[in-house]
Amino acid sequence: MTDRFYSRMFLLAALWNVIAAVAGLAFYQFQLQLFFGSDAYTDCFYQTLFYRIAITAVLIFGIGYYMVSRQITANRGIVWLGALGKLCLFCAFTCFFISGKVTAMAFALALGDLVWATLFLMFLFQTKDRVQYSTK
Repeated sequence: MTDRFYSRMFLLAALWNVIAAVAGLAFYQFQLQLFFGSDAYTDCFYQTLFYRIAITAVLIFGIGYYMVSRQITANRGIVWLGALGKLCLFCAFTCFFISGKVTAMAFALALGDLVWATLFLMFLFQTKDRVQYSTK
């Protein structure tokens, strides 16, 4: 794979996260019900707070993936954290889906994150010889 491919891949990953985050922040109640069922929204302050904190983290990772797209050999830590986070999210949502706690839509998005995690790991292993280390 070429640097151009990886740069575009991380730009798409950034868009994936930013779109999901903006939708979650703008349409919180709808997204919560879409992912967790029609009775999931309770208008509880703590539910709103923690969901929005999680969505903000998704947005921040999207910004990180954009940074990687601009300089793919210098931001590998972001990629490692993203891959790990996406794998953890996939595992959690798989368990929640099997136990009936999340919807098929949430599980489908978690499958998307599994694809991204696989691509991220592929990038990390295929480019490990071109790592830029800081001299400071």
